[in-house]
Amino acid sequence: MLAAGLGLFLLLLPRAGLPARPDSVNCSQGLSCRLLEDDVLCSPGAVELASGPVLVPTQMTMESVLHCAAASDCFPCVQINLQLAVLGPQEEVAGEGTQDGPGMDALRHQDSGPLRSWVLLSVWMNPFSRCVAIEVQLPRALARPNSTVGSMWFHCFKAALQGELHVTSYTSPRYREVLRQTHRVPDCSWPAAWAAIRVCQVPRLQIFVGPEHVVVQLQDVPAGQNFFVWFYWNQTHQEEGLRIERGLQNYSLPSAQLLPCLCLQVWPDILDPLRTSLCPFTKEPAAWTRLWAQAQLKLYLTGEKLSCSVSAPCMVPADLVPCWRLKSTGPCHELPHLRQALTVPGLHEFGTLQPHPNLCVQVWSGGQVQLMQCLQEGALRGQPADLLLMETRDPQGNILLCAVERGTCTPLANSTCMGVGVGALEQQLRWDVQSKQCVQVWPAEGSVVGTGWACSLEKYLRAHWALAWLGVLLSTFCILLLVLLKKENLKGWLKMLKEDYSPGGVLQGRRALILYSPDHAGFERLVSTLACALTRLQLAVSVELWSRAELCAIGPMQWFHAQRLRVLQEGGTVVLLFSRGAVARCTEWLLWKPGELLPRDDPCSAFSASLNCILPDFLAGKAGGRYLVACFEDLLQPSDIPELFRSVPIFTLPSQLPTFLLALAGTAAGREQKSSLKKHSLWISDSLQRAIRECQLQEPDGHCPPQASALPGSGQVLMGAKSEAGELFPPMGST
Repeated sequence: MLAAGLGLFLLLLPRAGLPARPDSVNCSQGLSCRLLEDDVLCSPGAVELASGPVLVPTQMTMESVLHCAAASDCFPCVQINLQLAVLGPQEEVAGEGTQDGPGMDALRHQDSGPLRSWVLLSVWMNPFSRCVAIEVQLPRALARPNSTVGSMWFHCFKAALQGELHVTSYTSPRYREVLRQTHRVPDCSWPAAWAAIRVCQVPRLQIFVGPEHVVVQLQDVPAGQNFFVWFYWNQTHQEEGLRIERGLQNYSLPSAQLLPCLCLQVWPDILDPLRTSLCPFTKEPAAWTRLWAQAQLKLYLTGEKLSCSVSAPCMVPADLVPCWRLKSTGPCHELPHLRQALTVPGLHEFGTLQPHPNLCVQVWSGGQVQLMQCLQEGALRGQPADLLLMETRDPQGNILLCAVERGTCTPLANSTCMGVGVGALEQQLRWDVQSKQCVQVWPAEGSVVGTGWACSLEKYLRAHWALAWLGVLLSTFCILLLVLLKKENLKGWLKMLKEDYSPGGVLQGRRALILYSPDHAGFERLVSTLACALTRLQLAVSVELWSRAELCAIGPMQWFHAQRLRVLQEGGTVVLLFSRGAVARCTEWLLWKPGELLPRDDPCSAFSASLNCILPDFLAGKAGGRYLVACFEDLLQPSDIPELFRSVPIFTLPSQLPTFLLALAGTAAGREQKSSLKKHSLWISDSLQRAIRECQLQEPDGHCPPQASALPGSGQVLMGAKSEAGELFPPMGST
């Protein structure tokens, strides 16, 4: 009866010339199974309606294994695992129908015997296919309808490395949907493959980088086996070969060819071999340095259109950034919303951007500028000292002007890009824009940031310097007059001139990170006054006010970690500048309990984010020598600072400014340096007192009134400090 049933759906195929297959089948406890045929012609057929309980596969998994004739003579194959379950009577698959297929009556289960099922496993891997038939039995006493009763393992279908197998499983007759799954066999990188599969036994590559040559050594070469080694450039669109070597075990290349895209491929000298590829220099710093040394950035002018191209021996992940540079040695300020991804090779156009002598293009990669090229002076309309302004309009239609600096738009009152304040010239610049005396760099059409204007400040700077020279002459005349009137004081006056009051070099080589809570615009102007004064003493100052665009782009936590790591590595100091807002944020963190919501952080403020790292240092007693605490005594009393932060020195400013400067100078400060710092504390103290009074005049209770500071990205970012009595600006190198 079994032979008659199988004859209805199994057609044996010829087996002459085929190697013996490693076929075996096993079942879990309670099930019995045996392999009926290992190569048959099979087809799923239509779904039939079961008149009683039937045994069917419900889940299929696959695993790549090795089948070995000897220890080092193996081939990959795929092992199949099927979960079997009892399907209850009168169940059918939706949409499949209930037609009876051929052979159904002959294969119907008997009520008195065990449940018997014929499972078919079909595998297809181009260009071969194969199907096996397996008989599975389950005692009727163990049959539980609609429940899993055990597993069956088939070992195994022979496969090729990197081959893709498509496997289906079903019963005959078929009582439910066909199980389908695809499995991919690993390549020679499979840990078990190298020692067991002969075609995977290729040598290992060892790279030795010297000052002038790169040596590639083949190791673990099988005896009597020859290999080819191909050196090539791995590009996105093509693979350009350098050379192919054969038969050697050591290969040498000039160091000039050591680039990130240099790859090697090794294969044995046999028919249709597998190839092993390796690109060992993709993360080599010296290779990237050599790549950028060979790369070139070129700018093109086609009529009134600016374009550029980059030639490099490798494809590089980089961005093209148009920027505006006022001085040949000064920084180049990124133009907003014009950055684009670099494609090598390819011509990149910058839309409606008009050529100008101050325009440059930078190539950014790895977080820094790798290439920069500027347009030639004299061949273009405009002056090299033009100020770049951006014109926008408010909802009422009024014209708003701001200066493009550090990738953002800064109000003219706070602009320092010319080295002097241009806030006093705002009305004149507004008139120049309206009267078209400025050169348009990009139009409002097609731009998301308004119109760009390049306005010359030469006439204003000439007037500024004329007044400055007049002031110098008047001052000199007054001094000479005083000398003539008081000759007895001449000696003391000359002695005073010999005193060193120059700011340069007093804190040179030291670094500080100032952390503060941006309570309002008035307090940020006060912080900027302090930071500007410290930079004049050659202290490298990091403050979020001058890096607002970078902080908003990468996030406050990443910005703080980078600045703190750099400051501490260079032996610098982290200054916690407390205000009422800072005290409130610290109190929220100190009173926080597990299970409560964390205090909400400002996405463009580093102070709240920094508390995650600062508080553990103070709690662990590791703050000494790293941190200083300060506050402005007229705005906050030292007693209001949380007790936790009193483990380090607390300075009230400006009364304790001399000792504060000495603490920033460190223990290595000499006698002359300490004396100079005390002298400089006088003018710094005056600047701070003027800035504090400007806040207090507006509000008698001593609080600086909050002002409407725009959200990040609106262009209203404070970049310096300005008061009625004078101006202080951060140097171009400040971060």
